[in-house]
Amino acid sequence: MRRLVLTLALGGVLAACSVELPEPDSPGARVLAARCAACHRLYAPGSMTFPMWEMQLGRMRNLYAQRGIPWLPPAEEQTLRDYLAKHAGTQ
Repeated sequence: MRRLVLTLALGGVLAACSVELPEPDSPGARVLAARCAACHRLYAPGSMTFPMWEMQLGRMRNLYAQRGIPWLPPAEEQTLRDYLAKHAGTQ
């Protein structure tokens, strides 16, 4: 278990290093880097349109529920949504 936790933590750090986030010190960028990159590689906000991000957030919320993992607190989710809406791609 400890090895898995260390592997996930290291993977999150490495993933966060591979993408340059817009406004990296903003609350939304911090939520994206801390919460999303904790489990998978970090995707640039401009890599998807906002409707695509909304679909992904819904998908992740369902995945969390299936696995019995608590989802983001409402304020944190809204911070992430606002950030993604501001920096989402257009095509």
